[in-house]
Amino acid sequence: MGDPRVKFRTILAFGTLAFPIGMIALPVAIYLAPLYSGNLGIGLGVVGAALIATRLLDFVTDPLIGIISDRWRPSIGRRRVRLIIGSLTLGGGIYMLFCPPPGVNAVYFVVAVSFAYFGLTTVRLPYTAWAAELSPDYHIRTKISSTTQFFGISGLLASTLIPTYLIAQYGASPAEIMRAIGWTIIVLLPIMSTIVFFSVPEPEAPPKSKSFDFKIAAKVLASNGAFVRLSLAGLVAGLGEAFRQSTTVFFARDVVGLENIGQVYFFYFSAGLIFVPVWAWLAKRIEKHRALILSLLIVAATNGLMYFVSHGDIAAFYTLFIIKGLCFGGVVVLPYAMIADTVDVDTADTLDRQQGLFYSVEAMVQKLGTAVGAGLPLILLAVVGYNAAGETDPDALHALALIYSFFPAVFVLIAAFMVRGYSLTEARQRELRSEIAQKQSALSNSQT
Repeated sequence: MGDPRVKFRTILAFGTLAFPIGMIALPVAIYLAPLYSGNLGIGLGVVGAALIATRLLDFVTDPLIGIISDRWRPSIGRRRVRLIIGSLTLGGGIYMLFCPPPGVNAVYFVVAVSFAYFGLTTVRLPYTAWAAELSPDYHIRTKISSTTQFFGISGLLASTLIPTYLIAQYGASPAEIMRAIGWTIIVLLPIMSTIVFFSVPEPEAPPKSKSFDFKIAAKVLASNGAFVRLSLAGLVAGLGEAFRQSTTVFFARDVVGLENIGQVYFFYFSAGLIFVPVWAWLAKRIEKHRALILSLLIVAATNGLMYFVSHGDIAAFYTLFIIKGLCFGGVVVLPYAMIADTVDVDTADTLDRQQGLFYSVEAMVQKLGTAVGAGLPLILLAVVGYNAAGETDPDALHALALIYSFFPAVFVLIAAFMVRGYSLTEARQRELRSEIAQKQSALSNSQT
């Protein structure tokens, strides 16, 4: 297992890869629909349906890549080798999705989204599994997660600065914004992957167990109550947040009257970046799950209050967005650290380390929520006749306000309630680590 005294410079080097990865989420969430529907003429309902449909591929690729990451053990490292394959795949997918040629159709969109999502999975799953292995310590895992997410949020922040600058200087279109962000990601990916590849040691893999059995794996996951609870809460919260994210550009432009949404996201992610250490500190004081519940409750409140923001209330929109941004670090950082702890339940039983399997299933569940949450509101807007190029009809705008505020608030509140029963505290994790150490010692003595 990784050394609990892992040096902070190693944690910093490891976190750098999260920067280009972090740049992907925002443009996909807020500029993809305006680009392919508003600029390239693909129907809004078609875009929404395609986003949902392409995520179905993840139900095959996520567990497959997670299992391969756990069980394929080349000499250079079972996690490290995926950086080479994944970076090349992701770079190609980003180019297709972010830099489409004129006149593309729905088929191109589906292929591009699928390729980009597959590349992201190929990089992210082994990367998160590797993070969980760097240290078995309860609090150092939070430090690893918070540092990695610090770089990830910095990437998100960078993805807000690019459109802010381009819109302010040139009145750039969604196509020009996506192209600029896409090329930035393509350039940075191999650089950051190289830093991680050569700077971060990969813990030695455990002895290879017998051939993989899907039924046994499913039983292991289903019997892990903490993992199941956390994953389902992530599904519901991700569904709510994706509802909001996929309609942010439309809400800000047509309801609030704000054209340059990039400025709002700059303050949003700046607040999130500043408060990452605060959530790590709070988790150490009151337990990770309680800090997560608090962040979810604040997010739900800000989502609900957005319903009362009307045309011209830019200050209120900014204020609620920034308050919500303060919670971004908690919502993102804490679950990844908590998943690492839930893997210890399996390790204490089997002495295996199947972080790839656990994170692949968690990612699959989360992506399902994100896909439905990103696609469904677009379909609903298409049903009510919303015009993606610009809307003034009061009924359509009221439907947009409900989709942007009420639904996300309800989903996030449900997620907060689900986390209440999470039982894997620091004391319980310490007991698990002691049990693992005793079993490993007994196994070592029996082999000598």
